Amino acid sequence: MHDHEIGELLRLAAAQIPADIRTEDLHDYLDHHEWELVLDLLGDHPGTTWQTPRFWALLTEAALQLGQDETWFHWRCVESIQGLLRVELTLANNAEPLQARGERPTWDLTGDHRIAALWIESKPVLHAGERAKARLRPFVPPAWAHLAKGDVIALTGSSPGTATIIEKTPPRP
Repeated sequence: MHDHEIGELLRLAAAQIPADIRTEDLHDYLDHHEWELVLDLLGDHPGTTWQTPRFWALLTEAALQLGQDETWFHWRCVESIQGLLRVELTLANNAEPLQARGERPTWDLTGDHRIAALWIESKPVLHAGERAKARLRPFVPPAWAHLAKGDVIALTGSSPGTATIIEKTPPRP
Protein backbone atom coordinates (compact mmCIF):
# COMPACT_ATOMS: atom_id res chain seq x y z
CA MET A 1 0.00 0.00 0.00
CA HIS A 2 1.28 3.46 -0.80
CA ASP A 3 2.10 6.07 1.79
CA HIS A 4 -0.84 8.15 0.58
CA GLU A 5 -3.29 5.31 1.18
CA ILE A 6 -2.02 4.70 4.72
CA GLY A 7 -2.57 8.38 5.38
CA GLU A 8 -6.13 8.07 4.07
CA LEU A 9 -6.87 5.15 6.40
CA LEU A 10 -5.56 7.09 9.39
CA ARG A 11 -7.42 10.27 8.41
CA LEU A 12 -10.67 8.29 8.10
CA ALA A 13 -10.10 6.87 11.59
CA ALA A 14 -9.18 10.29 13.03
CA ALA A 15 -12.34 11.80 11.53
CA GLN A 16 -14.41 9.49 13.77
CA ILE A 17 -13.09 11.12 16.95
CA PRO A 18 -15.78 13.41 18.38
CA ALA A 19 -14.99 17.09 17.86
CA ASP A 20 -14.96 17.85 21.58
CA ILE A 21 -12.03 15.46 22.24
CA ARG A 22 -9.95 15.91 19.06
CA THR A 23 -6.43 17.25 19.46
CA GLU A 24 -4.48 19.51 17.12
CA ASP A 25 -1.35 17.42 17.68
CA LEU A 26 -2.92 14.48 15.92
CA HIS A 27 -3.62 16.53 12.79
CA ASP A 28 -0.09 17.93 12.84
CA TYR A 29 1.31 14.40 12.90
CA LEU A 30 -1.02 13.42 10.05
CA ASP A 31 0.15 16.44 8.02
CA HIS A 32 3.79 15.42 8.60
CA HIS A 33 3.15 11.76 7.65
CA GLU A 34 4.11 10.42 11.10
CA TRP A 35 2.03 7.30 10.48
CA GLU A 36 3.37 5.10 13.30
CA LEU A 37 2.90 7.89 15.84
CA VAL A 38 -0.63 8.60 14.59
CA LEU A 39 -1.48 4.90 14.81
CA ASP A 40 -0.25 4.78 18.42
CA LEU A 41 -2.16 7.94 19.35
CA LEU A 42 -5.38 6.72 17.77
CA GLY A 43 -5.04 3.28 19.41
CA ASP A 44 -4.62 4.87 22.84
CA HIS A 45 -7.15 7.68 22.40
CA PRO A 46 -9.33 8.09 25.50
CA GLY A 47 -12.94 7.05 25.63
CA THR A 48 -14.68 3.96 24.41
CA THR A 49 -18.26 4.89 23.65
CA TRP A 50 -17.43 6.49 20.28
CA GLN A 51 -14.98 3.84 19.05
CA THR A 52 -16.88 1.84 16.45
CA PRO A 53 -15.95 -1.41 14.72
CA ARG A 54 -15.12 0.68 11.63
CA PHE A 55 -12.65 2.81 13.63
CA TRP A 56 -10.81 -0.30 14.85
CA ALA A 57 -10.95 -1.97 11.42
CA LEU A 58 -9.27 1.10 9.89
CA LEU A 59 -6.51 0.96 12.52
CA THR A 60 -6.12 -2.79 12.01
CA GLU A 61 -5.62 -2.29 8.27
CA ALA A 62 -3.22 0.65 8.81
CA ALA A 63 -1.13 -1.46 11.21
CA LEU A 64 -1.00 -4.31 8.69
CA GLN A 65 0.08 -1.96 5.91
CA LEU A 66 2.76 -0.41 8.14
CA GLY A 67 4.11 -3.87 9.00
CA GLN A 68 3.15 -3.45 12.66
CA ASP A 69 1.39 -5.87 14.98
CA GLU A 70 -2.34 -5.47 14.39
CA THR A 71 -3.43 -7.82 17.19
CA TRP A 72 -4.50 -5.11 19.67
CA PHE A 73 -6.54 -3.23 17.06
CA HIS A 74 -8.24 -6.43 15.92
CA TRP A 75 -9.02 -7.34 19.55
CA ARG A 76 -10.59 -3.91 20.11
CA CYS A 77 -12.59 -4.24 16.88
CA VAL A 78 -14.14 -7.47 18.13
CA GLU A 79 -14.74 -5.87 21.55
CA SER A 80 -16.62 -3.04 19.89
CA ILE A 81 -18.86 -5.63 18.23
CA GLN A 82 -19.31 -7.93 21.25
CA GLY A 83 -18.88 -5.48 24.13
CA LEU A 84 -16.09 -5.00 26.67
CA LEU A 85 -15.56 -7.37 29.59
CA ARG A 86 -12.66 -6.48 31.92
CA VAL A 87 -11.76 -8.43 35.05
CA GLU A 88 -9.35 -8.42 37.96
CA LEU A 89 -7.82 -11.89 37.57
CA THR A 90 -6.08 -13.71 40.43
CA LEU A 91 -4.36 -17.04 39.80
CA ALA A 92 -4.36 -19.70 42.50
CA ASN A 93 -1.07 -20.48 44.25
CA ASN A 94 -0.84 -23.84 42.44
CA ALA A 95 -1.65 -22.48 38.96
CA GLU A 96 0.51 -22.91 35.89
CA PRO A 97 1.59 -19.59 34.31
CA LEU A 98 -0.77 -17.94 31.83
CA GLN A 99 0.52 -16.14 28.74
CA ALA A 100 -0.85 -12.63 28.29
CA ARG A 101 -2.04 -13.36 24.75
CA GLY A 102 -3.31 -16.39 22.89
CA GLU A 103 -4.87 -18.23 25.84
CA ARG A 104 -8.45 -19.47 25.53
CA PRO A 105 -9.24 -20.84 28.98
CA THR A 106 -12.48 -22.25 30.31
CA TRP A 107 -14.49 -20.27 32.86
CA ASP A 108 -17.13 -21.51 35.29
CA LEU A 109 -20.07 -19.13 35.07
CA THR A 110 -21.88 -20.61 38.10
CA GLY A 111 -22.16 -24.14 36.74
CA ASP A 112 -22.02 -23.29 33.05
CA HIS A 113 -18.53 -23.81 31.62
CA ARG A 114 -17.65 -21.39 28.82
CA ILE A 115 -14.57 -20.43 26.81
CA ALA A 116 -13.26 -16.89 26.45
CA ALA A 117 -10.06 -15.59 24.89
CA LEU A 118 -7.84 -13.80 27.41
CA TRP A 119 -5.77 -10.62 27.12
CA ILE A 120 -3.75 -9.80 30.25
CA GLU A 121 -3.16 -6.05 30.18
CA SER A 122 -0.09 -5.38 32.29
CA LYS A 123 2.38 -8.25 32.00
CA PRO A 124 3.51 -10.83 29.46
CA VAL A 125 2.95 -13.79 31.83
CA LEU A 126 0.79 -14.14 34.92
CA HIS A 127 2.32 -16.51 37.48
CA ALA A 128 0.78 -18.49 40.34
CA GLY A 129 -0.63 -16.25 43.06
CA GLU A 130 -0.34 -13.09 40.95
CA ARG A 131 -3.09 -10.62 40.07
CA ALA A 132 -3.65 -8.51 36.95
CA LYS A 133 -6.35 -6.71 35.01
CA ALA A 134 -7.43 -8.63 31.94
CA ARG A 135 -9.94 -8.57 29.11
CA LEU A 136 -12.13 -11.51 28.19
CA ARG A 137 -13.59 -12.14 24.77
CA PRO A 138 -16.30 -14.79 25.09
CA PHE A 139 -16.76 -17.21 22.22
CA VAL A 140 -20.54 -17.09 22.76
CA PRO A 141 -21.25 -13.60 24.15
CA PRO A 142 -24.97 -14.14 24.95
CA ALA A 143 -23.97 -16.84 27.47
CA TRP A 144 -22.12 -14.12 29.43
CA ALA A 145 -24.87 -11.48 29.24
CA HIS A 146 -26.11 -12.14 32.79
CA LEU A 147 -22.80 -11.11 34.36
CA ALA A 148 -22.51 -7.70 36.00
CA LYS A 149 -19.82 -5.56 37.59
CA GLY A 150 -18.75 -7.16 40.86
CA ASP A 151 -19.61 -10.73 39.86
CA VAL A 152 -16.92 -13.36 40.43
CA ILE A 153 -16.28 -16.19 38.00
CA ALA A 154 -13.85 -19.09 38.27
CA LEU A 155 -11.00 -19.87 35.90
CA THR A 156 -10.70 -23.65 35.53
CA GLY A 157 -8.10 -26.06 34.18
CA SER A 158 -4.35 -26.13 34.85
CA SER A 159 -4.32 -22.43 35.75
CA PRO A 160 -7.19 -22.09 38.22
CA GLY A 161 -8.13 -18.75 39.68
CA THR A 162 -10.88 -16.20 40.09
CA ALA A 163 -11.89 -13.13 38.16
CA THR A 164 -13.99 -10.25 39.43
CA ILE A 165 -15.85 -8.27 36.74
CA ILE A 166 -14.60 -4.65 36.97
CA GLU A 167 -16.04 -3.25 33.74
CA LYS A 168 -18.71 -4.34 31.32
CA THR A 169 -19.94 -2.25 28.42
CA PRO A 170 -22.40 -3.23 25.72
CA PRO A 171 -21.51 -3.56 22.03
CA ARG A 172 -21.29 -0.34 20.04
CA PRO A 173 -23.24 0.26 16.84
